[in-house]
Amino acid sequence: MLFFILLLVVFIFLVSEKIGHERRLKRIPIRIHVNGTRGKSNVTRLVAAALRRSGVRTLGKTTGTAPRLIMPDGSERVIRRWGPANILEQIKTVRVADQLKAEAIVIECMALDAALQFVSETKMIRATIGVITNVRPDHFEVMGETLDDIAEALSGTIPENGTLITGDSRYASFFAEVASGKSTRAGLAEGDDTAAAASPQGRFLFPENIAIARAVVSLLGRDPAAVSACLEEALIQRESAGVSRVSIGKREVHFVDAFSANDVCSTRIIEEKALASLRCPGPRVALFNNRADRPLRMKTFAASLLADPLYDYVAVIGECRRLAGRFIRRETPDGQIFILDGSTPAGMLSELFAKIPDREFTIVGMGNEKGAGRLVAEYLGEASLR
Repeated sequence: MLFFILLLVVFIFLVSEKIGHERRLKRIPIRIHVNGTRGKSNVTRLVAAALRRSGVRTLGKTTGTAPRLIMPDGSERVIRRWGPANILEQIKTVRVADQLKAEAIVIECMALDAALQFVSETKMIRATIGVITNVRPDHFEVMGETLDDIAEALSGTIPENGTLITGDSRYASFFAEVASGKSTRAGLAEGDDTAAAASPQGRFLFPENIAIARAVVSLLGRDPAAVSACLEEALIQRESAGVSRVSIGKREVHFVDAFSANDVCSTRIIEEKALASLRCPGPRVALFNNRADRPLRMKTFAASLLADPLYDYVAVIGECRRLAGRFIRRETPDGQIFILDGSTPAGMLSELFAKIPDREFTIVGMGNEKGAGRLVAEYLGEASLR
């Protein structure tokens, strides 16, 4: 008997939570769900900043290595997690937005599994505007073996009876077809090369991300120029690829931070723009940060980028780095490949300096931002300000 009473209590609680969540959603007229392989955080930040500048009370949320709530006044609150990331976080974000009387929420999708992406949209956010930034080769362990599989997984966040904006011309027709079945309009936002110029801080934003943000702001009847006005804000630039020059001892290091790009295509774009636009002397070092739970990513980088003759050396850091190093050596038998075992960024760089005789050279950080990648990027970023 007690069991059934407890079961009834739980059932009543869940029903009341569901009703409460639906009411909170209705009180937030603008709900923007940002998905895609790359650029989600930047688009989320750009749209939230532009809406704030346009007078819309907006709450933004980015996820990833350092999840944050971007408050209506532009300040940020780090989201503390006491366990693995859980999509129930999105329900809490809606509750916070309602408490703050937000007129708009801009939420980055935090799910990778196709079923969880669908649940995030249909049960938790119910976007009025959906965004899919792009479809690129990553997360094969979870989202499928091909780009078509990834596109299908991402399509799970296309809203019902709303609008979809994508920056991926290759899959725009596929997304439009899925959107049509949900009574949703779909549009393609295309960037131009002029929007990809380096900022004064030597950082790059992908032009399609800027175009997406402008399209979303325009769709809401606001001036898209607000996006341009936000491009130089520090909160936007934090998650953009950057180039810095660092003096460490007698060495001059030019550092291209592409750790957060994660996939080969995005890394290649950053690499080409950075190396073409700024003075990045040789020799050049590919600093690959490995993650134990991303073996397919490591294999893709090894086959497509680390073997590139553009790099004179490959240095491996992070988790299971010796295993990763052995695999990379098989793919690039003639390359000069180092395993850096230092436990601190200073230690890793000291090992690297011992292997490279040149006084000046360029490091391109790639692969993964989490763990050692973030530590190295922060260390070199701080060193460049000294």
